[in-house]
Amino acid sequence: MPKVLTYQCPFCESEVRVGSPCLGCAKLPRKPQKKRIQLDHSADGLDLPDESFDYDAFVAHEFGSAPHRKLGVKWYWWLLGVALLIGMVVSLFRLK
Repeated sequence: MPKVLTYQCPFCESEVRVGSPCLGCAKLPRKPQKKRIQLDHSADGLDLPDESFDYDAFVAHEFGSAPHRKLGVKWYWWLLGVALLIGMVVSLFRLK
């Protein structure tokens, strides 16, 4: 005959058969459950822009309408790069 497995309930310390509910805990009074509040999932209070939002007008208002400066490398960095390249080529020919 197989041995019946039991354990001690950590809450009420009664002996409980494995796979069945604890009868000691079932007798304890239960706490009343809190009522759940239903939330309105609409975006009314988020102050989001409507469909007629003009992004270009917003950018011009926030950042000004002056055209942006071209991103690039200044002329003196090009000059430095060419000078370094010439220096490396000259040092390469000196080694031979």
